Amino acid sequence: MIPTKKLTKDQAKHLIDDIDKLSAPLFDELIAKWKNNIVDDFSFEYNELRNKVIAVYKESKPFGWYETDLKVGFALYREFNPANGFSFVLASDDDIWRYLSCKVFPDITYERYPTPEKEILEQGGHINHKRFYSHTRRIWLKTLWWYIFLSWQGSEAETYDVLRRFGVDTISDLIERTGQGYRLALYRQLMYDYSRVKNKNTDLFNTIQKQNLVNCRTTEPALVKDAEKGYLGMLFRQLSIEIDDVDRRTNE
Repeated sequence: MIPTKKLTKDQAKHLIDDIDKLSAPLFDELIAKWKNNIVDDFSFEYNELRNKVIAVYKESKPFGWYETDLKVGFALYREFNPANGFSFVLASDDDIWRYLSCKVFPDITYERYPTPEKEILEQGGHINHKRFYSHTRRIWLKTLWWYIFLSWQGSEAETYDVLRRFGVDTISDLIERTGQGYRLALYRQLMYDYSRVKNKNTDLFNTIQKQNLVNCRTTEPALVKDAEKGYLGMLFRQLSIEIDDVDRRTNE
């Protein structure tokens, strides 16, 4: 059974506040431990998961942050997925992700986001609160899991093939621009279609997401001719976006 221990927002805040209050020498000692991936204040149930994720993190880090985000996301998803009993309800529970961030993986969470928010920095703090626990759509490990889940193409290999040429901005643009909620079929089709766009730039996916939110106020994608696929074809034409003619999923 997969472990799902929880840390409430108040508990997480207390823990992170205590780290923020550390003197410079004591904080440096903590960071030295984290750099050596020494973390010991978590339940033994997570030992196997932690070992797997840390190994993936170390292997992927030389290839850049997006590759690291992708590979850590897949490592989490292999363990925490519907087939293993990790339901949509559990995946939406921030307290589960707070435990993982603050207790199990504080070392790599800090290394990924070492800069605190401006207000925290001005108060002499050390930790990025949003990425550890406080912002529901910016808790790092949670965003990675949802990025994989919303982009899932039937297998890890197919999903990686769709996502591998994107960048870190795509993660935040997908996770943070959801309107009234996630339309799972729509987002999975969107990520596949976006992988076929001929001329991508750093702002394009953000533009697509913004226009999608506008359109969904008056249009239900599932009710358009050819459902989500037809809707996205319409959306891409609306934005004058060209995609490759070859649809890999119908030409295998």
